[in-house]
Amino acid sequence: MQFPLVKTCQSLFVIALLTACGGGGGGSSNTFGGNSSSNSSGTPADGIFRPAVADSPYKADIVNCSKIVNDRPVTSCKLGTLPFIGQKNSTPTKADVLAQTVVSHPWMATRFEQLLDQMPQDIFLLFRGVTAVVIGADIRPSHYRSDSGAIYLDPADLWLNATERATISKAEDFRSGFSNGLAFRSLWRYVQGKADAFGYFPLDGPISSRSINDIVRPMADLLFHELAHANDFMPPAYVGQANPQSTPQSAIDALSSVRISTGLRAQAPLNSQMQFDLANVMFRGVKATDAQKQLSAEQVGLDFSIDGANDSYNYSSQYEDVAMLFEEVMMKAHYNVDRELAFTDAPPATGATCANYVVRWGVRNRIGNPLVKSRAQIIVQKLLGVTDTTAYFATLPPPSSMQIGVDWCTNLIAMSRDGAMQKMSFERLPERNLLPID
Repeated sequence: MQFPLVKTCQSLFVIALLTACGGGGGGSSNTFGGNSSSNSSGTPADGIFRPAVADSPYKADIVNCSKIVNDRPVTSCKLGTLPFIGQKNSTPTKADVLAQTVVSHPWMATRFEQLLDQMPQDIFLLFRGVTAVVIGADIRPSHYRSDSGAIYLDPADLWLNATERATISKAEDFRSGFSNGLAFRSLWRYVQGKADAFGYFPLDGPISSRSINDIVRPMADLLFHELAHANDFMPPAYVGQANPQSTPQSAIDALSSVRISTGLRAQAPLNSQMQFDLANVMFRGVKATDAQKQLSAEQVGLDFSIDGANDSYNYSSQYEDVAMLFEEVMMKAHYNVDRELAFTDAPPATGATCANYVVRWGVRNRIGNPLVKSRAQIIVQKLLGVTDTTAYFATLPPPSSMQIGVDWCTNLIAMSRDGAMQKMSFERLPERNLLPID
């Protein structure tokens, strides 16, 4: 069976004080703006950003305040103009979030509203730390920016029908080939029992319709990750104190010493230099050394196993370390799904099948490892701004090993309704963002 590569990675590192998108380089795939063209009715044409809610109290400013062109904000709005959501309401509602949402196509507003109806209530607490949610057809990868205080979401997991899907860019994430020179691959997936927890609906695939239930889990995972970034930079304990005369960046910079990821790094740092160096290759596009090209999946997995991360992506920055830990805890707590991570052999350059991705080290529920769990416990309470996280960690089972020497697909066999076996077969790279680096 041909192995379909890949659900493209959306991870990111950042440059300078604020951002750039992409886990390897500062490209501006998050750029949007264009002109202000409208149709004959006076409403914005599809592809032109507009408030998700026509009567939003921020409708006059929200597009310009969140607009990024040439990797810079067009307007550095003050928080008195477009505040962090938590400045107005310490327990945000769906209406609060939608009032500060921007979309490039009307269907995105509809789907996002429907999605929010399906989200767990504590996810709304995480919106306190953002000024805007921006959803756009050309945003890839999803990411957070401290200069605007907004999250920018790729709608690839939001569409429900062929018409909606047709509006979304099919451009490949430019980081998808960064690992090609290495002799191993780092793969991940969320599973439930013996089935993949997320359906696979590529933008150019044969399945052109799906239900709201198909998008809830992947979008929840994305939101937990991106909102973790926002609350890392603007912690819940401080959002109500933000000065309305400040810009998002200046308010965030004033809190750099109490950043949640900085506290985690000081209290329980990651230590593997091998993993840090490989992350530069896999997510930032640094050229692999000859020594790195010789590393086997087993060598990398064994080195990874003795440190405190739950994914290779944790090593790309202190910010991703926090977001990866947080998302896995939240997905287990709310959806009872388990995350698998494996280091496998690299496939051949052409003709790859799932049989080529042989697991040399792999684990389910890495977050249940005592060292990894203890690191997650440091940050979850702070990100949520709650006093008791017992319920979140009570659901975490201990890790279990994947089958070594067996390919990625055979490690997870799903039984269809008629009893026939189906191989779950897609490679996933970290799916995320880019943010500011000091």
